[in-house]
Order: sequence, then C-alpha cells, then structure tokens
Amino acid sequence: MPAGEVAALEVILGVTFNDHGLLHAALTHPSFANEHPEDPAPTNERLEFLGDAILGAIIAEELYTRFPQVQEGRLTEWRSALVCGPTLSRVAVEVLDIGPWLRLGRGEEQTGGREREGNLERAYEALVGAVYLDQGLAGASEFVHRTLGAEVEALARDPGVLNPKGTLQQLAQESLGRPEYRLVSQDGPEHDRQFTVEVHLGGEFGGEALGRGRAGTKQEAEKEAARQALPKVRAQLGTAAPAGIEQPGAGEHGTADGTAVPGSGS
Repeated sequence: MPAGEVAALEVILGVTFNDHGLLHAALTHPSFANEHPEDPAPTNERLEFLGDAILGAIIAEELYTRFPQVQEGRLTEWRSALVCGPTLSRVAVEVLDIGPWLRLGRGEEQTGGREREGNLERAYEALVGAVYLDQGLAGASEFVHRTLGAEVEALARDPGVLNPKGTLQQLAQESLGRPEYRLVSQDGPEHDRQFTVEVHLGGEFGGEALGRGRAGTKQEAEKEAARQALPKVRAQLGTAAPAGIEQPGAGEHGTADGTAVPGSGS
C-alpha cells in the first residue's frame, strides 16, 4: 500500500501506526494471501482472534463501569449485541468505511467481498488487534470507544434495540398488524451466504417497506430490518422510545433522574 494511501487510511481510522505491517495484515483477507504468496503481510486471521478477545474485554469493562446496578445476565446480553457480526460490520461501513481498503483475492472481489458482513466484521476485529499490538490497551480502548460509542449510546437510550423484532411487533400489533418479513435476495458462496430482508407493515404505512437488513443469516437480517423500522413506527404512532438504562447514582429500581429501568418492574 503506497505511503499516501496509508496516511489517508490512518486519518479515517484516527490512528497513526508505528508498525504499518500490522495495518496491512489487518486488512489482508486469506484470499489475497493465497493469490499473492510473494506479499509479506500475513492474513488477518490471527489479528482477528486477538482483536475479538480485546474487544470483548473493553466492552465488558465499559458496561460493567457504566451500569453498576445491572446484573451479569443482562450485561452478557448487551455485550453480545454490541460485538455481534451485524453491529461490527455496520460500524465498519458507516463509521470507518473499511470495505474499499480490504485486500481481497480476485474471486472474493468479484463475488461482493467488500460488502460481505463476515469480511467487514473480521477486519474490524483485526484492526482492534492491530491497534492493541501497536499502541497497547489504552490505544485499543480509545479506538473501540470512538468507533462503537454510538452503538453503546443507542443501547443506553433504547434497550429495545436488543430485541428489535419483538419490540416492533409489540408496537405494531394493535393498529398496524403483524410485521411481514420478505426475503429480497440471497447471494455469496455457500460458506458465507448473505441474506437481504425487508420488513413491511400495513395500517397507515399501506404495506410499505420500512426497513431493509442484510446479514449472514435470515434471522439477523430480519433483526436489522426491524431495527431500521422502529423509529419510523414510533414517529407514526407518537410513541417515544423507552426510558434509558439506569446510570450510576440511581435508586434500586430507577435512574438518577427517576426514569424506570427496562425490565425492573417499575
């Protein structure tokens, strides 16, 4: 990768690497390495392994510190939602735009590898691992908080994003009917299938598609479609998102400002 391109990518990532070899490795898909055995960069598989562990620890500490009255089971659920494939691939696209920078083999390139959820998720985790090795835990933590911070805030504002299909059905069932999920397309190789799903609602929406999700399973694609539809349905029904998660200093069953904690029974 030319020096000018490396510098441009570092601006996007918000990280200046001491070892650019780590950055190259984080972006190198196995298909590229197979087609270019002369290239010195290893694949991103080992960095992904490391980054997955580092990412999980950083998010676990963030949730543990930020929500001191939330129990282990719910913290585990929230962590899983924040570090799952759809979330990380969305951040990889919307926050970092990693796709164009991936080093892919010709076959992977031709079959849509730059948009494939698995490739984007793995590249994000590999970048976390690369930043950790290059700049330590503090650097990796800053990178994760900066890039995943909006997802944590969305969770704090509206825990319904963890179960978007159930939340959407609950909101819609009285006046809009049952949400209908339609499979629009499926593509990619058998080992890395990608599904695109739309969710449609009746009532005031007249069967309109309110959300479209793309993921490695139909279930995850449906969840993403429902997540996109939720704010539109709430706006139409005049229903606000539920009160946010309790913060430090809250009482036994409420937040510091008196709002109820979801699932607390308040």
